[in-house]
Amino acid sequence: MNSPTFVQKREHSRVPVSWPVTMVTPEGDIDGIIENISAGGAYIRCGTPLLQKDLFILSILSQDREHSWIGAEVVWLDIRVSADSDAIPIGMGVRFTNITTEDLQFVSNVVSELS
Repeated sequence: MNSPTFVQKREHSRVPVSWPVTMVTPEGDIDGIIENISAGGAYIRCGTPLLQKDLFILSILSQDREHSWIGAEVVWLDIRVSADSDAIPIGMGVRFTNITTEDLQFVSNVVSELS
């Protein structure tokens, strides 16, 4: 019997960006790059990804804005396996959990301009 096919539709449109980001965690700061962003979340590449469901603060620097501080949660990890069979996390999808109205407006404007 074939299993049903489920299609997940994104709630928010995503657009490509290349913004430096620092993830502020209880274990220390982790630098990365936001590769795409929406009004509800982002895809981040970094050398030391967090674990699924980890909560942290995003410190985002973009050319159009001095600083944004946004609460976020890891929703999924993008993991690849190297030739020596070690799992290497290379990115993660995060959802915003705490974002100011001003930061939400900024992100929404970027998404609408680049869509």
